[in-house]
Amino acid sequence: MSQVVHITLEPSGLDPVDGIPTQQPWIHPHLVQSNDPIKGRQFRATGLIPKGARLLVDHPYAIIPVVDDPVHSDHLLCSSPACNCPVPRNLDRGSCPNACIADVVWCSSTCRDADRPRHEFECTWLKRFSGPIRAKRGEYDFGMLWVIVRLLATRQSELRHAPTIEKIPSASRWKLGWDAINSLCGSSDTWSHDQVRSWTVLVKKYLQSSPVLPHGLSTARILQLICQEEANSFGLYPRETGIFPLPNPPIDRGEQFAAAVYPTAAIANHSCLPNVSLRCLSFSGSPAHPNQMIHKPNDGGRMVFTASRHILPGEECCISYFDLTRFVDVASRREHLRKSFRFVCQCERCISEEPSEENIEWNAMPLMDL
Repeated sequence: MSQVVHITLEPSGLDPVDGIPTQQPWIHPHLVQSNDPIKGRQFRATGLIPKGARLLVDHPYAIIPVVDDPVHSDHLLCSSPACNCPVPRNLDRGSCPNACIADVVWCSSTCRDADRPRHEFECTWLKRFSGPIRAKRGEYDFGMLWVIVRLLATRQSELRHAPTIEKIPSASRWKLGWDAINSLCGSSDTWSHDQVRSWTVLVKKYLQSSPVLPHGLSTARILQLICQEEANSFGLYPRETGIFPLPNPPIDRGEQFAAAVYPTAAIANHSCLPNVSLRCLSFSGSPAHPNQMIHKPNDGGRMVFTASRHILPGEECCISYFDLTRFVDVASRREHLRKSFRFVCQCERCISEEPSEENIEWNAMPLMDL
């Protein structure tokens, strides 16, 4: 039998501590966390959740911009975790006094000053390693490592203010902060041997505890953190992900502008027939379809889950891990999930679209590269 944990958190409205937002996630009172013997953690409805209802508003534990040309981009985000609002190029951006990288900006001097203790943790690392990593390993690996550094930076701020953080009211059975990061799924067993070996090299070269990055954690723990981040991070896009049935004509979710780790939102499992759509409240754009809400900046980069149809009591609440307009048939969807997320989808839609046995060509054994 699944273990059920009821979650009834409300927005706390508390001020940030040293640049670290202390707002707790808001979760619909009919949404619970349960544990499935096969899937692990999941969201499930205990009562009717009507179409269009907001299920979850979660705050990022770490977030980075993902843009090709930061100097000329309109999609950079304020680096202060208490803000994370878009900072277009026509705004008087505040840059790092040490000129670490152009991707780091603030929307105001107030945000920059409030974020100084947290940014000091990452600044020297960015200034020393961003260029070599980008040149030798490319943007993806740099972004992955930067997310890890920002996770560690938030952890350090929590440690500095532990007594203050402990005073924040929370649900006694619900994990927040670094405890929530520790509970994320993902380990070295999730990924191929070659992938884990490659990440181990990166950890030893760029992420070991040192005066440049004084986090105090072991190499094994940082490697595990990468495995968790890669299994749980979200790409952020200007339009919703998981709209199904697809509108006609289909409208994709747009170009990625950021990546983030949301400890509570990461509980959600995937379905190619999702009943929840997701969107980041940190991008002001045009509506993708008539039912989509338009959100303004200054919403803290929050992730919002919305019921895309009526969700009945007992149903699992699932999102789509990818843009459903890009992978349409069952073969392409399963291949994408197998390569990117290391599982074969057995959702209702995929099972219903499986070819009959007489049409299957057994020309390769599945999952031989795991």
